[in-house]
Amino acid sequence: MKLFKKIKAFFKAKKQAKKVIKLKKELALHGGEALCLVEDAKIIKLGESNVNFGKSVCIYNDVKISVVNCGEKPTLNIGNGVSIGDRTEIHVGKEIIIGDGTLIAWDCCIMDRDYHTIGGEKEIMKPVHIGSRVWVGCKATILKGVTIGDGAVIAAGAVVTKDVPANALVGGNPAKIIRENISWT
Repeated sequence: MKLFKKIKAFFKAKKQAKKVIKLKKELALHGGEALCLVEDAKIIKLGESNVNFGKSVCIYNDVKISVVNCGEKPTLNIGNGVSIGDRTEIHVGKEIIIGDGTLIAWDCCIMDRDYHTIGGEKEIMKPVHIGSRVWVGCKATILKGVTIGDGAVIAAGAVVTKDVPANALVGGNPAKIIRENISWT
């Protein structure tokens, strides 16, 4: 019985590796040099879109990146040296840009859309721009229309609904500035 389980696990791992290789080949067309995709990371592209990965990007377990064309061509740009932690979700309907060296912890949600309307209105989508060397703490949520400046820190569990200046620490729901002129290493 143990041998059967080992054989089954081997073929499951081989199947996963083939999926990652196929995905890496597709992403290589859009950058993705030294792209690290850990098991069960999903990148969903529906319709025509621009998806670009910088060098040395690492996407960890169970990350879901969804890029869906809802009438205008959506854009996702992830800069060099970005790390995206386990179970994080990124939902793109218009534009999300993540700058170089940004660290996104686990269980975060970044979205430029609501996925719903009220009273039959058209869904509102607004770009999200995250600067370079931004640190996004675990379970943080970044909502549509937000720009986060370079070097900012988003505290764990924060819900970012408004712009964040460069080198600011924000936290809470909704996120508020806790400290300015910070630096982190």
